Amino acid sequence: LDAAAPAVGDALGITLPGFPINAALGLALGAMLGDIGASFVKRRSGRERGAAFPGLDQLDFVVGALLLALLFAPDWTTSTFSLARVAVVVVVTPLLHLGTNGIAYWLGVKDEPW
Repeated sequence: LDAAAPAVGDALGITLPGFPINAALGLALGAMLGDIGASFVKRRSGRERGAAFPGLDQLDFVVGALLLALLFAPDWTTSTFSLARVAVVVVVTPLLHLGTNGIAYWLGVKDEPW
């Protein structure tokens, strides 16, 4: 992404932030660990595999990704994700999650609407 950022930014008339490899690793690993951690919490709370856990199901990967990105690339994370952006992510992610899962359930692609 860093290689394309100057050309794309110039074409759009904006400055795009850099995307260092340690930030990419932190986001990806954090998302996976957040999901694994949520699965662990769900099992310990007695929920069956695939059972709904509102809030946790929608934000586990977001929290994990942001926390590990903050650990792996603190300067990049704090300059890229302002509190306003984090707030938008926290509000929009569950809405997208519920909406896309509802559509997949309606289309018969998923067995549960969550």
